[in-house]
Amino acid sequence: MRKTTSNLQQHKAAIFDWLVLMLSISLGFIFPTLRDFVTSPFFSSMMLAALILYLAGTWLKHFPLYYRLIRSGTFNKGVPLIFFLVIGHWCIMYVVSTLAWPAFRKITGMPAVKAGDSVDGWEAFTTILAASFITWLVYRPKTKIKTRKLYSPGYMFRRELIGDVLLLLAVGLFSFAFWEKGILAMLSGKSIVVLADIWFLFIFLAISYMLCYLPLRYLFLVEDYNRKGTWRRMLLIFAFLLLKALFDMLNS
Repeated sequence: MRKTTSNLQQHKAAIFDWLVLMLSISLGFIFPTLRDFVTSPFFSSMMLAALILYLAGTWLKHFPLYYRLIRSGTFNKGVPLIFFLVIGHWCIMYVVSTLAWPAFRKITGMPAVKAGDSVDGWEAFTTILAASFITWLVYRPKTKIKTRKLYSPGYMFRRELIGDVLLLLAVGLFSFAFWEKGILAMLSGKSIVVLADIWFLFIFLAISYMLCYLPLRYLFLVEDYNRKGTWRRMLLIFAFLLLKALFDMLNS
């Protein structure tokens, strides 16, 4: 049992990355086009559900992760490009919070915003506040454990595992919305004429990948950003996405 737990702990980041990719692609069979996804009556509800899952997963994972790393003495301070990760994360949370508002209004019984009406100032402020709070919740630093209470490895493992599963579902939905039906759908309508188009696609996707996916897996980067296997896997996934984008563009 302990060996199984150790193996899962060691490979869970890789499992997370590949399952997020599979979930994102699988949702494409349910919503084949961007229009199908955006006009779906479940669109706003899915964004709200993903936001709640992401919040819950972050809360469950954050403490066991730092508790384990700090107590074992393997905590690495300072993830590279942290500023860009924070900015990318805040932008994603802001967009998702904005898209989740219709579902939140419906659940709470608030009147829906009619077409053509401007967004209330308090709603815009709340959206900014929500994006800022969620970003702080994920990126808040922890260099020491304040509590002296000792937690059993089994409890911490189960809590972190549940958090990982919730984050997997949430990030899978985010990746589908921003990648499959966002960036990749937008590029599918662009035709390739010259070699410069391929270079543009490569650079654009590389920047988008860094700003869209890496910020969402920050709680895994804290532990594995200095491992060569992590970046080889990221490069492999990116290459797959690049080939997929090229295939979609050639067949558009």
